[in-house]
Amino acid sequence: MKKLLIAPLAVAALALAGFVPSASGTATVQNDDMTTVAATAKCKSLTALSNVNVRKSASTKSTVLRLWYKGTKGCDIKGVDGGSYKNACGIKSYHYWRKVNYRGTVGYVPNVCVKYS
Repeated sequence: MKKLLIAPLAVAALALAGFVPSASGTATVQNDDMTTVAATAKCKSLTALSNVNVRKSASTKSTVLRLWYKGTKGCDIKGVDGGSYKNACGIKSYHYWRKVNYRGTVGYVPNVCVKYS
């Protein structure tokens, strides 16, 4: 009976981690961006300074993927130069963004809205 329960739990754990089983029975990465997977493995912890939108690309015109709540932690992947933003987290105007992983969502936030923790 225990063996019957282990397989579904293992598949569910792999799916939550971003892996899916292939026909050969090995796990493969869903995302083609291997640097994102590698960078997430060695997480540099960030804390949101206010509620901030996690966006699909480094632009205020980009799609919002989710909200990152003030005081909660996520992982830094890398810094990027992107579109300008105004009045973000108390800064009048700036253009530097962080590529982050917040609770499984990989996206971009204004650099001034997060701090290393």
